[in-house]
Amino acid sequence: MSENHPLPPQEIELKLLFEPEAQTVISHHLAAMALGRSQKKRLITTYYDTPDLQLKQAGLSLRVRRSGSLRIQTLKTDREDGQLAIHRGEWEWRIRHDHPDMDVLSDTPYGALITALATRLTPVWVSHIDRTTHTLPYNGAMVEAALDEGHVQSGNARDPVRELELELKDGPVRAIYALALALQAVVPLRLGVLTKAGRGYRLLTGAQALPVQGRKPPLTGKMTLAESFRTLIRSSLNALIDNQPAAEAGHPEGVHQMRVAIRQLRTVLQIVESRHVDRSALRLFQAELQRIGRELGEARDWDVLCLETLPVAFPTHEHDDQVRMLADAAELKRTAAYQQIRHELQAPALSALVLSLSLWIEDASFTGGKGGEEISLGHVAPTVLDKLQRRVMRRGRRISHLSPKKRHALRKSLKKLRYVASYLEALYPARAVRAYMKHCKELLQQLGKNNDTVVASTLVLDLRETHPDLAPIISAFISWNERQHRQALRSLSPAWKRLRRAPLFWHQ
Repeated sequence: MSENHPLPPQEIELKLLFEPEAQTVISHHLAAMALGRSQKKRLITTYYDTPDLQLKQAGLSLRVRRSGSLRIQTLKTDREDGQLAIHRGEWEWRIRHDHPDMDVLSDTPYGALITALATRLTPVWVSHIDRTTHTLPYNGAMVEAALDEGHVQSGNARDPVRELELELKDGPVRAIYALALALQAVVPLRLGVLTKAGRGYRLLTGAQALPVQGRKPPLTGKMTLAESFRTLIRSSLNALIDNQPAAEAGHPEGVHQMRVAIRQLRTVLQIVESRHVDRSALRLFQAELQRIGRELGEARDWDVLCLETLPVAFPTHEHDDQVRMLADAAELKRTAAYQQIRHELQAPALSALVLSLSLWIEDASFTGGKGGEEISLGHVAPTVLDKLQRRVMRRGRRISHLSPKKRHALRKSLKKLRYVASYLEALYPARAVRAYMKHCKELLQQLGKNNDTVVASTLVLDLRETHPDLAPIISAFISWNERQHRQALRSLSPAWKRLRRAPLFWHQ
């Protein structure tokens, strides 16, 4: 951001979705909690961009909102990295006309960019919203609760809107999470990811929900442990929720990225647990993360079999009836697994978990263990990495002779080591980190191939129970898969030796 411009006002909000039958209950509940009378408005908001969406590409949204005789122009930035509650820059101006006023934008860091595009700006979508606004005092904070019903429209395409926005006006961030959980106890609420601008973009382009690659948390050696833990947990929670729409839409990479986020969360929570006195909350979080991870894992297993393994096993048999019947039977299982995922992700449980974790780390009592508010991350990083590395070394002994269960345990331990090493890489010389991570990645790939063969055999043998007519092709697959398994086993020892001999970058 340019030094010539002040920091923008920060909008901190949560977006919550609910079913139509819950609207009356939540309306009455908000009215009972409110300070003063509610305000009702009809809002017609026009969003502007160039035909090739250059503002969208720059992470900006520009809109003009009409409410009665008022005209409010708003410029917003995309969500910033950090807390689950949406943090973003927001500028508002009262203007006279229905179209954007370029002059007022000069006080923002983006004035020159938008002014240069002024002649190309055009309405791209419009939202029509009936909004009821309440002011809620809660846990030492003031929160604006906006209950919205209406639609977003682009051309002839419409997307209905029914959501509750909680915007923190004053007070601690934790209050907005506590309020969301209190409301969720009254009616089923789910966290929403898409803004109205995001909905409009989807309508305009026809874009589907896509997976989002998790961003690397910005850690430094001078950060305290408590600050580091908060940063890591926030980052993983964002990745978890951001990939939910893609997973619900049946995108395999969305499921994969949600699983990665869950594993990263569980890794960080295990480190916190090793330092934390009260472990009861942590164990509840871990149990729920593990449960959701299992649901996602089943779909991921069928993804790998249907999309990766079977096409490689039978590359020249596309028209063979038995191969096609086996693929169809596996695809039915995959479809059922995704139906279960949609049921799980559309239930309130995941949102409750994410809100509870967010509240937990934002609470003043969260210290990340004894001394966590004083001890620097750089001070304890070698100890944490040593502990994870020793567990990997212990579990990897005689790697070629390990049972599938023990190899899987090694793989999980190595993933944890790799996650933490990746988080901490900014604290150490880049070349040394890259060399070590290369060996981690190589062994993980070999362990992953090995695990895929074990899982594939299990899934296909289960299919034989319900499809005895597929016994010949299943036998052929099992024979092929066993050859892959033996080949993967032969690759483990060399990769293991290279990792075992690799210099530990955190001690160089």
